[in-house]
Amino acid sequence: MLEARKDVQEAGRGAGDEAVREFDRPATKAPHLVVDGGRELRDHGSLTVAVPGDKSVSHRALLAALLPGAPAVLTVRNANVGGAVRALLPAMRALGLRVDIESHTLTVRRGARPVPQPVRGHPGIDTWPRDAPYLETGGSSAAARLLIGVLAGTGTRAVVDGDEVLRHRPMEWIVDPLAELGAEIDYLGDPGRLPVLVRKPVCRPGAVRLSVGSAQARSAVLLAVAAAGLPATVSHPVRSRDHTERMLAAFGAGLSRTEREITWNGGPYRVPPVIDVPADPSLAAYPVAAHLMWGDGDALRVPGVCLNPTRLGFFEVLRRAGADISYEDERSTSGGEPTGTVVARGGLDGLDSVRVDDPAVLHALIDEVPLLAVVAALLPGTSWIGCAEELRFKETDRLATTARMVGAFGARVEVAADGLTVSGGATLRAGTVPSFEDHRIAMAAATLGIRLPGRTTVHGGACHRTSFPDFADVQRAIGARIAEDSRR
Repeated sequence: MLEARKDVQEAGRGAGDEAVREFDRPATKAPHLVVDGGRELRDHGSLTVAVPGDKSVSHRALLAALLPGAPAVLTVRNANVGGAVRALLPAMRALGLRVDIESHTLTVRRGARPVPQPVRGHPGIDTWPRDAPYLETGGSSAAARLLIGVLAGTGTRAVVDGDEVLRHRPMEWIVDPLAELGAEIDYLGDPGRLPVLVRKPVCRPGAVRLSVGSAQARSAVLLAVAAAGLPATVSHPVRSRDHTERMLAAFGAGLSRTEREITWNGGPYRVPPVIDVPADPSLAAYPVAAHLMWGDGDALRVPGVCLNPTRLGFFEVLRRAGADISYEDERSTSGGEPTGTVVARGGLDGLDSVRVDDPAVLHALIDEVPLLAVVAALLPGTSWIGCAEELRFKETDRLATTARMVGAFGARVEVAADGLTVSGGATLRAGTVPSFEDHRIAMAAATLGIRLPGRTTVHGGACHRTSFPDFADVQRAIGARIAEDSRR
């Protein structure tokens, strides 16, 4: 995947000029996704499909088991059990917690014997710290970054590491503000990158100003001061997903918030024995997008979805462009998250283009940028998805890989430093397209393939299991013809 990332740095030039079958194929481990365009015949009328629990909330709920005063047994219901969340479980077991999975319920028990993880070799490290457990979170940046915050708050000495891709993603977003609060965290390999050794905890109250709008950076600091019981103020440049704030407030924590600042009073709180996770809006976006692409006029309902405003950017951008998307049955969970049913009717007729030029809107759809780009490719006008510099540091450089993927269908896509321009009107065609082993790229490509005549093969597309193990099943439930194919 690292070679693939290098290959796509110049993706803005000529994306889509080559035939669909021609692209730089990265080494792939996951089976392909094979999509035959068109919708299965079915009775007319409304459809209802369910999507898994929210990945972001699931990560935070699991890590709540590490906070002081957490119950001996914590149950997380309707958890997302995809690869990104599972990546956190071995690290928790290495810390002495037993984690059991039954369907979509995770049960975390304190007091188990630690299960050490094998150390992943690093070319720049000859000797690893022997007095610190080794915690590896695979490719999940959320797991690694939030875990560093919790460890720095509880004063747990440990090494945090990731796979070869995660080792190239920035960690100074987390380490620098924690160091301002007194934490001592050492880079064991390259500066600013994993692995790190958390040596000493945050130990002084204060105010920190984050350099990025990343919710992971803000959450790591908040979890650290919550675990340490230290008052602190966190300033951030843009509003982004606020699941950590909502969760801590639901636990009874003393938080006050403005648009760009959060103050934690350092007081007590209580982690409940059960945390319920709402359905993931970024996963609901895929069946909604497919339904709108077909545009047969029937209603599609996705119940129990998290309606947190910091997560609804995909739906809101399409609504502003004229799509018929609404929310019903709204209520709140015990964890402080608003939920409800997302309802999509009609199609894309009448929509000309989409535009994202507000950082807060971008952060509210940051996971859905590849999907928004494929929707934009079906619209007649010129769309702009901007304020997206942080996408350069996802599982892949998602500005570049999104352009390559959408361009492989024949779309005209240009990459800027902070966004994508998608020019509509091009003739799109099915064929073989890359996923770059990035689950968001894979699912966006498969969703566009559902709309186009002929067969689309998403190379390595089964990497969708990282966040949405049931992706193919859900899309089949609304009429898609999609299957995995492990043949090479």
